[in-house]
Amino acid sequence: MRRQTGAVGATLTACGLILTSGLVASAATAQTAQANAALRYLYAQVHADGSIAGSFGATEDTVISIADNGYDPATLKSSSTGTSAYDYLSAHASAINTAGGAAKYVLTWVAAGRPTAIDASAWLTKLNTATGSGGFLEPNGAFHNASATVETANAYSQSLSALADVAAGHSLPTNATGWLTCAQRTDGGFGYAIDDSAASPPASCGATSSDTNDTAIIIQALGQAGIGLANGAAKTYLKSTQHPDGGFGFNAAPGSDPSSDTVVIQALVAIGENPMGAAWTVSGKNPVSNLESFADRQGGGGYVFPGNAAPDAFTTSSVPQALALKPYAHRTAIVLGSAPGPATTTPVTASPTSSVQAISVPPTGSAGEVGGASVWAFALLALGSVALLVASFRRGQHPAP
Repeated sequence: MRRQTGAVGATLTACGLILTSGLVASAATAQTAQANAALRYLYAQVHADGSIAGSFGATEDTVISIADNGYDPATLKSSSTGTSAYDYLSAHASAINTAGGAAKYVLTWVAAGRPTAIDASAWLTKLNTATGSGGFLEPNGAFHNASATVETANAYSQSLSALADVAAGHSLPTNATGWLTCAQRTDGGFGYAIDDSAASPPASCGATSSDTNDTAIIIQALGQAGIGLANGAAKTYLKSTQHPDGGFGFNAAPGSDPSSDTVVIQALVAIGENPMGAAWTVSGKNPVSNLESFADRQGGGGYVFPGNAAPDAFTTSSVPQALALKPYAHRTAIVLGSAPGPATTTPVTASPTSSVQAISVPPTGSAGEVGGASVWAFALLALGSVALLVASFRRGQHPAP
């Protein structure tokens, strides 16, 4: 997410059935093979220091992508040193100096199941500490660094901050969502830069021109806060920017890109839209098929940003999140010790008060999650169907790196 730019043996209780397979929830989606290929590419990009491409943001997005697909981000380690992505993030978190940066770190922590290795509780506290006391929260409910030379007021950081508070179970400050709704423009979209100098949010806070990336993250934040009034107009705006190839760019200007496809797909899922449904299909193409079109034609699982000659880890890091067909940094049942391949594992999910722990998955949920998988899929797994297991391994699974 960025503005521009198991083997048989695990047990899982669902729908009254005991599943005896390490297959995770994402195996129910048609995009599993592509997501796993992208994840394997990312595992191969881990540097000796545990980072993905030496980038803090790309490492965070990779951790979120792994978790969103039901795997364990703790398995993301350097093959040469054994240093993990968690180690890298913990070692470099002190450099965070913006509200958006603190919020994304908290979201990574929550999505990954709150591992103690990247415990972001201090950053959650700082995010909600007054700017006058060294934090990122203004008296009027706006989030940003008090130094305009570091971070000017913007709806993107405000959205991430609101998402982080809700995900971590922290109460949203008064007016926090008001600084998002005032960024909606007459075309239904949302802009980036805002004027948050007033004591409370005005009807319009002078947001810059609408763009797909800000619109997508803002409607997710508002939705998580229980506000869906902006969705209709926002959907109209997003539809107006969809390109003939089914994809999205930063705005209505020609040219789709995988990063914009990613955030729009996540937003559509978050507000109950099917990104592969008829409403978002143009001449047989949709945002998901367009995203997949950016996969490296030479194989290897990486994704290529338009204008680049080869795939890169930064572009690829957020792709599996969208292919999981879940909202951004969605808290998902993960399987301890698993990577995009078979492993003997234990199903777990994030806990709001402790590190990851075993759960019972509810009988209903979003498409592609364990709780929302179809009845026939559960039945086949419960019966231990050899054919289904064999098929799953052929769909791009491999031993954990």
